Amino acid sequence: MADNCNAIQPAPDTEHRRRFEGQLNKFTNVVKGWQYRWFVLDPESGRLEYYLLEDRNGKCRGSQHLAGAVVIPSEEDGQTFTVNLASGEMFKVRASHAKERQMWVDRLRACAHIHNQALAGN
Repeated sequence: MADNCNAIQPAPDTEHRRRFEGQLNKFTNVVKGWQYRWFVLDPESGRLEYYLLEDRNGKCRGSQHLAGAVVIPSEEDGQTFTVNLASGEMFKVRASHAKERQMWVDRLRACAHIHNQALAGN
């Protein structure tokens, strides 16, 4: 994870407003199954993007705004969670361990909440 090495941890509110990125397993389809992807969460723009792992500085493979998104930890195991987007699209992803899943779930929910409030204020 990009944010794990800080000696001084920022306050939780500021922590959730910082760009966050890392490797997650994404369920692509029944034929290809789970594929590693590089995910980037940009709380400022409210977007979640993903890239091929080997091409993370190249072409974006998917980008969705998180306003209206619902993030649900899976009951099937401690690593999987689903991001149901307002566009109707769904990302089913899996972290390497439960603590990493919780970090992603917390940050995605915080980002969606911030952008839901921004939409409500308009």
